[in-house]
Formats: sequence, structure tokens, C-alpha cells
Amino acid sequence: MGIRLREHPRLQAFLLLLILSASQITFQKAHAEVILMPIQRVVPTQPITKLEIIGMVKSILNGRVLSVKKQSTYTNPDCHHIKFLEDQGEFHMIQVGCFTNNIVQNQ
Repeated sequence: MGIRLREHPRLQAFLLLLILSASQITFQKAHAEVILMPIQRVVPTQPITKLEIIGMVKSILNGRVLSVKKQSTYTNPDCHHIKFLEDQGEFHMIQVGCFTNNIVQNQ
């Protein structure tokens, strides 16, 4: 008396379509937005600290800083990557100070 899924190809196709559309919704919500933020040193000879980075991010966005990782290079000594979770539940990847300044030399 019950419905047998093997005997109904249209029902099979509908269920497959329903499962695929639900999985697309969950994949889109898991995508993180990357935010690029510039920052200036307070004292030009001293590098930016993690506390300064956290303070700047929290002054702009409401939520929790999950992690701060320094990604400094020779051209970007103050580059930091931050994982941030907003109060509404949205996840962000923030890159602070990760810009290379192109220096144009006049001859």
C-alpha cells in the first residue's frame, strides 16, 4: 500500500532536484566574504600589533574575532589575516595591511 520510489521515476527526479537545490543553498551560505582593509602605523618604526588589529576590526564590525594570523612579507610587513564572525552569523575573512605600494620613480 505504500509508495514505492522505484516505480515512480517522476517522483525520483523531483526528490533528486529537491536535494540538489537544498545542497546549493547550504554551499552558498558557507562562502566567506574577503574584506581588504588598509592600516597605517601609529609609530612608523614600530610594527602594528595584534591588539591594534583587533581594535580596528571591532570598531568597524560587530562580532567576534576568531583568529589573527600575521602574514608579513618584505613588501607587506604589517599584513594580517583575520577570521571574523559577525553577530548575525556571517563569516568574514579580513586582510588588514596586505597591500603593496607601487613606487613610481621619476627619472
